[in-house]
Amino acid sequence: MRQSKYYIVLFVFSLIPLMVACSSDSAAVDEDGNAIITTARVLDDGTVFKDGEDVHNNVVTEWAKEELDINFVTEWTQPNSEQFDTQLRLLMSSNDKLPDVFLVSNSSLKADLIESGLVMSLDEAIEEHAPPRVKELFDEFPQAFYPSTKDGEIYGIPRFSGGNGSDSLLWFRGDWLEEHGLEEPTTIEELEAVMETFIDENASGSGNTLGITLAAGDNGFRGGNIGESAWIFGAYGDYVPGYWSKDESGSLVYGSIQPNIREGLVKLNEWYEKGYLAQDFAILTGSDAQESFISGRSGIISAPPWAHGYPLGEIEQLDDDAVLKPLPHVSGENGQAGRRGEGYIVGSFLFSREFEQMDKFFEYWDAILSYTLGDTDYFEYGLFEGYDYALNDGEPVYDIAEFEELTGEKHVDPGRYFLPTNVPTIPFQMYSLLEEFYETDRDPINGYEAKLAGNNPTYIEASAIVNKQNDIRVINEFSGPPTDTMSSRSEHLERLEDELFVEIIYGTKPIEAFDDFVEEWKSSGGDDITQEVNEWYDSVTN
Repeated sequence: MRQSKYYIVLFVFSLIPLMVACSSDSAAVDEDGNAIITTARVLDDGTVFKDGEDVHNNVVTEWAKEELDINFVTEWTQPNSEQFDTQLRLLMSSNDKLPDVFLVSNSSLKADLIESGLVMSLDEAIEEHAPPRVKELFDEFPQAFYPSTKDGEIYGIPRFSGGNGSDSLLWFRGDWLEEHGLEEPTTIEELEAVMETFIDENASGSGNTLGITLAAGDNGFRGGNIGESAWIFGAYGDYVPGYWSKDESGSLVYGSIQPNIREGLVKLNEWYEKGYLAQDFAILTGSDAQESFISGRSGIISAPPWAHGYPLGEIEQLDDDAVLKPLPHVSGENGQAGRRGEGYIVGSFLFSREFEQMDKFFEYWDAILSYTLGDTDYFEYGLFEGYDYALNDGEPVYDIAEFEELTGEKHVDPGRYFLPTNVPTIPFQMYSLLEEFYETDRDPINGYEAKLAGNNPTYIEASAIVNKQNDIRVINEFSGPPTDTMSSRSEHLERLEDELFVEIIYGTKPIEAFDDFVEEWKSSGGDDITQEVNEWYDSVTN
């Protein structure tokens, strides 16, 4: 009998480590002593693995185990953000356990998760565990925390954007400018002279040359990348459609109802009447706009620097004579210029309230951030040899064609394997470096810089142009979830705005209709939204 009791006691004690691990998955370790951190992510077609590797086992997951004693376990993936958000909502509604850490970009979902109590407040963890250089970065961009702040507490770690990475500039057919002896325009007036010449001289050779390609079919005039028109309104004042910006008193006001928008609509109507714009530009999507430009119908389009590689760069493959020329945004009559500015984040990392290893997360975050900062113990020449670079007689090779010839393997981007689905970015850092490389002969001093410096020279020039015009950025100061009145009235107000803008540009309504629209917008919920937006702003900044 005593022997039976002995075995029972021994059996119970043998279960204690397992019971402890199972009682709190967020504090679990694997059989090798690695901290287990569970996650979930979007896994799209842009993430390519080498043969034998996948999201669960790859060069990054092995690096994390070997160097940081972290075992990342991807519990589930979805092919796009919509399906990813849906699965998170299902977990939240059923009160199921969330992954330890996951990235959320949708502001409404982020707010609902915070409200649910299923994710943890992070102020204490940041104070106790964030390394000094991470804290410095957080202090430099406090607005990155606004979307995940509630009642004075922080619930999300920002996944920073490039800061100005998707800000636009003007792309011209440089060969058209040269062929017709045209100077590079710096003002709206000079731009009009270029468009007039393109049309009069039938620069496209098609008989229906456009002055410029614009698109308003995706989000009206409130956003977009390819063919967007915010810079036209920015040439007349400090506001762009769809963005909430500060007025002279410091309060947030809605850009679409400001006086300079009226002036921009007058100019767009003038351009439409003169045939500078496509007759159906109001329903053209960004994809339609790029196809129009690539086909050679117009010689000017607004787009970010990255558009040179794709999609705009395709024009140089279709037409041997085509030359893409990046130029700054033009100014209005009073010297004013403005462009739509990218936000500071692309999402926030939220953490399950059961997660207990924030120290390990910040250790990981600091390690991968070290690559971007160029101060690293892990990534001397690049991320991983045989993936994003190769060594030839001890010298790193970054050029993709050279890499593939040297290794006999496809070049892959292991940055896509990291938890943020790419290497961390720091607002304004990348284009600042590219501007420096464009303006000077300085050699890159680390793997990250070397990859940047190895980009196409036209892309580097475009990036430098965007960075030089950072002072004309118009940013959206509202980054919170939809307010109560937004939820009930935004669809109506946006439709009202879209229809009115198009009618004015097409000439079916006079410009005076803009004044009536402003009053109707305010009385139909706009004033309430303005109050709510400012209440939100006060709550996250005070």
